[in-house]
Parts: sequence; structure tokens; C-alpha cells
Amino acid sequence: MQLKNDWIQLQTDITPHKAALTEGVTTVRDEGVSNYPILFAYAGEENDHAPGIEVMQIPTNRGVVWNVNISTLEELVTKRIVANEKIDPFRKVYKNSPDALCFLIVDEEGARFGFVGEKQDDND
Repeated sequence: MQLKNDWIQLQTDITPHKAALTEGVTTVRDEGVSNYPILFAYAGEENDHAPGIEVMQIPTNRGVVWNVNISTLEELVTKRIVANEKIDPFRKVYKNSPDALCFLIVDEEGARFGFVGEKQDDND
């Protein structure tokens, strides 16, 4: 199933970049921008309509290039990517994963959230 496969692949593909991604997420929190930073990941061509600020591109040995932006829950709500009635449930799930990077992955199959452990030695 491609949907699950893309999520699994993304977790593997970001492994060498976790320290930089964690630093970006920590900066968003420490600077008071948001308590809910979200990494928006999509494969393919750059998209001017993608939420957030570009953090990096991650090329893979499969020919896929992940574009990773850093966004916030607040921005995703403003852009109507996250519905108002989903804010509190999302916050609850987010708080249950305090040591993880939150991703919104978008591909041909749609969009979904997932969490990846921040530490390099995690077996995600």
C-alpha cells in the first residue's frame, strides 16, 4: 500500500537530518512562535502554496526529493488545513508525543499526521 509506504520511507529518509529538524522545531517553541510546530513534508516539485517556511530538501536514493517546511498548528488552522473542531483533539495527541517531531505528510494518496522520535538512535 503506497500510503503507508510513503510514511515509512519518510521516517527512514529523515534519519540523517533529525538533528537539524529538531533544532528548527525547538527554535519555533523557544522563540514563542508556537507550542505546536509541525513539519510539512511533500515529495515532488516545490509548491508556493505549501504552508510554512522551507527548511530543507531531502533527496533519496529512490529518486524522490522530500521538501520539508516548518509550520505551526495555528497556521494550519488559519489556512483551513486543520478544522477548528480538530484543534483540541490534535493538541491532546501532540502533548502525548512530547519527544517526537510532528509531520504532516502529503502525497498522491492525501494528507496525514505522524510522529517521529527526535533522537538519532530511535528505531522509528
